[in-house]
Amino acid sequence: MTGVPDGAGADTPRAPLDPGVRALLDRWADQPPMFAGTAPGTTDGVPEARARFAAQMAEGAGPAPRAPERREAGGVAVRVHRPADPATDAVVVFLHGGGWVLGTGDAYDTVAARLADDLGALVVAVDYRPAPEHPFPAPLEDTLAAVRAVTGDGTRYALVGDSAGANLAAVAALTLRDEGRPPAACLLVYPPPDFEGRYPSVAENAEGYWLTASDVKTCSKLYLAGHDPRGDARLSPLRAPTLAGFPATIVATAGYDPLRDAGHAFADALAAAGVDVRRREHPTLVHGFYGFTAAVPAADTAVTALHAELAELLAR
Repeated sequence: MTGVPDGAGADTPRAPLDPGVRALLDRWADQPPMFAGTAPGTTDGVPEARARFAAQMAEGAGPAPRAPERREAGGVAVRVHRPADPATDAVVVFLHGGGWVLGTGDAYDTVAARLADDLGALVVAVDYRPAPEHPFPAPLEDTLAAVRAVTGDGTRYALVGDSAGANLAAVAALTLRDEGRPPAACLLVYPPPDFEGRYPSVAENAEGYWLTASDVKTCSKLYLAGHDPRGDARLSPLRAPTLAGFPATIVATAGYDPLRDAGHAFADALAAAGVDVRRREHPTLVHGFYGFTAAVPAADTAVTALHAELAELLAR
């Protein structure tokens, strides 16, 4: 695994950027910034940004091995990915990234199919409504409606999300904990758990590593649409009144990611609350590596290890 286990070793001096990542970023160097032409309060530039994101995801993840089944759960569009070789009765609910704005089920079909095959589990990928057309709390409401519908019969389940999807997964886990039906496990890949904090990695990794500090700011503004995030745990799960009772969780971060330190802070807060949390840093990788497995061997290795660990948690 291209990563460092829990403990002091997770904060070793800066490792060199993985050469596979560098090659991928170099191929994209002449493309416009991801959010070029977008502005809060409008949809200007958003279709073009989504097209850029989808094209990069297609290159990074490669083609999906098979098409998903398109359904609804709780009135929300979902994409059902069946594993090639079923190995568990547990269901995995997947929440895609893209800053609550860019990602769609189409862009993440390969990622969700890989998750299904690696775990041998049925994966239900939620196609929540995106901002800015549907800002907060619409994506969260869709997430909760879909998860409740999928797990309403007492099905054992896990929540998996990357980036914005990891934020939604963490908030959903807290909500469902309070409803008495928490997930058995969570995998949160480079989560943004805190809209209020200021973290050094945002400045350290501000430019040149796919997700930029400007992207983080733009995504947040488009999602919030003027909503004040202060004191709202539906946006900042790190600031929930208590994290006790949160499910066993893997928090995966990347060394060259503006969100790295926020992910560390969430993992540390979970540990302080007595949660079984595994902090998995990948010091040579960037934000987005979860979807770069076809283009970056180190990303493929990292995702394989993360999925194997999640499978172990689900097997308990």
